[in-house]
Amino acid sequence: MYEVMDHPEAPAPEEMGEYLVEPVAPEEIREKRESGLTLVEANLLQHDDVDAYVELSEPTDRDIVDVGTVLYRLVQIFGTPQLPEYQAGNDISWRTDDTFKYLLRVRREPEEVVLGEEASADGEEWLVTVFDHRVRLGVGLAAWSEDPDATVSVDPAEAIPLMAVIRHGVVDPVECEYENLRF
Repeated sequence: MYEVMDHPEAPAPEEMGEYLVEPVAPEEIREKRESGLTLVEANLLQHDDVDAYVELSEPTDRDIVDVGTVLYRLVQIFGTPQLPEYQAGNDISWRTDDTFKYLLRVRREPEEVVLGEEASADGEEWLVTVFDHRVRLGVGLAAWSEDPDATVSVDPAEAIPLMAVIRHGVVDPVECEYENLRF
């Protein structure tokens, strides 16, 4: 089992710029649900074919990154969780393993087209959930389905880079200008 950034299939940090991560609009989520679709997902931390996990910092590290810090960074980047059942002020007594969840669309743009040549590949797109899972960072692959018991197929060759992109976005700090604090 590898920490995702050490996994041989993880993209190098400079390759992560090929991925665009954006939240799915609450209106789109509402429309999908009103049309009878259910969001189904596969938790990549618990998937047998995925041999990676996301490591948050150890409590002894100088720059502690825990699941609370991850939520703080997600709120800074995307705002509050857009899934209605995770919005603040709602009854949360049903929650067991997770207390927040974001639904993100991740796109990998096709390679640049050289003048006079065809594009080598179409862009790829995935739905990804980001959540706290038993005080760890959880990442899932998701899909809309008419069958609430449907399963999401997981290809480790896609899952590992997606986990790495999410991990890089919420775990690695960006130095702010206020008193050299890292956020």
